[in-house]
Amino acid sequence: MAIVTIPFNTTSIIDQIILITFLCSLGNIESMLIVSALAQWEYTMKKLVILVVTLALITGYAMADRGMDPVPETQGIVTSTTLDAIGNFASATEIQWRITDDDDGLNGIPPMDWGIYESTYTEDTQNHGIGLILYDKELDIETSGQITGQWNIEAVKELAFVGVDGARVVSTDTIFVDGASDYDYTEDHVICPFAQAVTYYFPAYCNRAEAGSTIDMTVANVRTTSTDRFVMPSSDNTVELNHDLLVTELVDDLPSMGTASAYMEVLIQEGAAEFFDDPIYYSEMLMERIEFSEETTVTGDITSFEKLMHYESGMVR
Repeated sequence: MAIVTIPFNTTSIIDQIILITFLCSLGNIESMLIVSALAQWEYTMKKLVILVVTLALITGYAMADRGMDPVPETQGIVTSTTLDAIGNFASATEIQWRITDDDDGLNGIPPMDWGIYESTYTEDTQNHGIGLILYDKELDIETSGQITGQWNIEAVKELAFVGVDGARVVSTDTIFVDGASDYDYTEDHVICPFAQAVTYYFPAYCNRAEAGSTIDMTVANVRTTSTDRFVMPSSDNTVELNHDLLVTELVDDLPSMGTASAYMEVLIQEGAAEFFDDPIYYSEMLMERIEFSEETTVTGDITSFEKLMHYESGMVR
């Protein structure tokens, strides 16, 4: 009788089965050795199944924006505008912002190895015909990492207008944020030491949100606020976008007159990260897709119209 030792601790289960089958074909192993090998394999598989189920129950799935680290040199842009006039005016603001941590930089995308964020903010206000104009605008752009309650883009606008002989004012604001990333290690982005107990990876994702408003009025008393945050010192904070529109009476018993509308659109596409044991298993499949849109429009004499829109995405919420 030939005695053969099969090293279960160093050989994979598949290799063990192949080795047993091969030796059996040579007739060199007693049935007892085969049974012992299969029993060892069955015991190993039971332990593996138990381990997989246990870790799947503990870790589950993880989905979230991780935001983007700031570049070493940062900038701040601030503007302030105040206007009190009778006549015509126009004001326009636009910012386009792209930032990545991809090894090939912005010019190397696509394809994408790590992550990229894009954000835009636009405002366009002008009157058509002579009118009484009161206009205030504060804009703050900060490229350093921002935490909860702080913003990379913040714009606050107040507008009062009374048209002469049917003159009207038209004003539009939009703010947009878009983030996409391949999977990355949680420990590289989250300060909290317990984050890896939830998920070892930040899974892949591709999320975008946009909000805005438009008014077209002969009499107007309007306030808009637009903010977003996507450049952060760590992923303990969340990616966030907000746009608020408030239309009220110009004075008591003199409502705003015309049309006001506000909208929000969100597209969420998330992967999932799940780990069982070393080596860690990671899935790149699309695990969640959400499409959201909402728009509200009012026309006539407007005593009060307020719409608040908020988007937030992150591992820690």
